[in-house]
Amino acid sequence: PSMLLPGFFLAAHFSAMGIFPTDMVIIVTDRRYLDATLVAIALERLGHTSYAILNGGMDQWIAEKRPLSTELPSITATQYPIPKSDEFTVNGKAVLQAQKSRRALILDVRPVDYYTGKKQDEARGGHIPGAINRPFDDDIAKGAEYHAFLPIEELTKIYQAIIPDKTTHVIVHCRTGHQASQTFFVLRSLLGYENVQWYDGGWTEWAAKPEFPVEKN
Repeated sequence: PSMLLPGFFLAAHFSAMGIFPTDMVIIVTDRRYLDATLVAIALERLGHTSYAILNGGMDQWIAEKRPLSTELPSITATQYPIPKSDEFTVNGKAVLQAQKSRRALILDVRPVDYYTGKKQDEARGGHIPGAINRPFDDDIAKGAEYHAFLPIEELTKIYQAIIPDKTTHVIVHCRTGHQASQTFFVLRSLLGYENVQWYDGGWTEWAAKPEFPVEKN
């Protein structure tokens, strides 16, 4: 129920915002980077790779006393082209095949209590057998006035310990794809991992299908 809209819907939304495929898009958020990275992954679905996320977000912008405006921009609608299906999104069946064959590292980015099954909001609690847990929020440095991504050097060291080879096939997932979009961005855009996929349906779908195995620990 919380999966990202298909490409043709996204193209209509971006057309209404007056965005051209050649535009550089800067994504601004508050302390929730997963909101910015969900927009980023929508752009990726459209094949729009010219974008950036403002590190530190609006909180840092305000803390540094940068200019602000209350004016709404004038927008002229465009005709954003409808993309072909993206290659980085995988469904539950593909994840199940990867889990059985052990040909991919499955990275569960939910908070620890959801990974272990201590907490659950879906049909079943626990995790995909063999999946490794790295909570998405651990990639954010919590400052007094604003949040920002951990330094690249620190993120590199952390993920090298989990995924030493940047060509490894990695599948990231959370509950609904929202949190996992942040880890997808960190791995692919900040750290240069080459073969990262995103399980959009996430634990919401996996837990609802009794034929998909679940492990608790």
